[in-house]
Amino acid sequence: MPQDKRERRTDTWSKNHPLGPPWASLHADAMGVVLTFLPCLPDRARVRSVCHQWRAVARSRGRSVPPPLPLLVFPKLRFSSLTAGGLLTAMRQAWMPREVGPKDDIIPVGSSGDWIVCARLATGECFMLNAFSYAVLKVPHLGTSSDFSLRQVVFSSSPSSSSSSSSSSGPPPPNYTMAAYMICHGKTELSLWSPGMKTWRVYEHALFAGHVDIIFYQENLYMLWRFTPCLFALELGKDEEDGVIITSMKDCLVEKLLPNALVPTHETSCNMVEWKGRLLLIIRYHQAPHHCRNMLVKVEVFVMDLSVMPCGLTQIHSLENDCIFVGTGGCKSFSAGQHAGVEGDLIYFGPDHCNPHAAFAYSMRDHGTRAIVETKPLPCVNNASPKQVLGYPVWLFPSE
Repeated sequence: MPQDKRERRTDTWSKNHPLGPPWASLHADAMGVVLTFLPCLPDRARVRSVCHQWRAVARSRGRSVPPPLPLLVFPKLRFSSLTAGGLLTAMRQAWMPREVGPKDDIIPVGSSGDWIVCARLATGECFMLNAFSYAVLKVPHLGTSSDFSLRQVVFSSSPSSSSSSSSSSGPPPPNYTMAAYMICHGKTELSLWSPGMKTWRVYEHALFAGHVDIIFYQENLYMLWRFTPCLFALELGKDEEDGVIITSMKDCLVEKLLPNALVPTHETSCNMVEWKGRLLLIIRYHQAPHHCRNMLVKVEVFVMDLSVMPCGLTQIHSLENDCIFVGTGGCKSFSAGQHAGVEGDLIYFGPDHCNPHAAFAYSMRDHGTRAIVETKPLPCVNNASPKQVLGYPVWLFPSE
């Protein structure tokens, strides 16, 4: 039988080559060079799957090579990887542990390191999932109403790097804070939680309105209106009974400092990202009305100086060969210069409320745009009802 023949061939190889196949003895330094030329995560996974020796060597060299390019995590926990050419690979459904349960109603709402924050909107269940070790960490429910929509979750620090005794695959240490932006019964709410708290601390305020972007920066939480560049700084403190709380809020008056007035026929979409220790404001200008939002007019990027009031703004035209990834689950910067052949000075925009039907890259050099995914409609949109959004994808930045 074919199976018997395969077994005999394997036995013969083992007898004649007791040290294993010749490729198994690849030197660790050579493996490091190979991984450097493979920025795409699926390619690195294929290297690790060649044999046990390669897997061990690749893991030992993982920290000495640049991290792989980001992944885009879609609803139902489907993954797509960015390639060196700036395109997303075909979506794949990854294996998930039994604790995750059914994936059909799961949407990603945030990420930090190897961890994805996931939510079941029907039940309000919220949990953290390590995309590579498959560890699952439950956090308190955020809501139980059918009129409930969790939009974004951000971290004050990486859950995997806050303690020297922790690893990216182990449980996060208890010294970080999560902030969640959600809409419940038509009202925008901002909630805070950190390990040790039994429930989320929920805040409602007249300024928590509509779509917002949130980010932790220099020990404060900043909230930005998405359609108008209004920025608010929220100072945080701790209470013995309530845990982490908001102690004050102030308007940074950013909208008064924009060099150009808004054109009546343009609509804006605003985001924030930390880049090289500085906080950037990214403004997309779209052609109005609402149904023409996929017609991008221009993109402007500003460095915000938060040490003065009102906040200072300085427009920049280069990311110094870095890339920025913008999404509803938060924005991140990435050093593209670490990888040979990977283009820099790009801003990657994932599908969001402003344009759920497209994912594209914008060049800071020539101001051109190009699509990064060819699948239409995108999997964040219900095929049976294109106007119904299942949930937006989240960028994930693997550590190795």
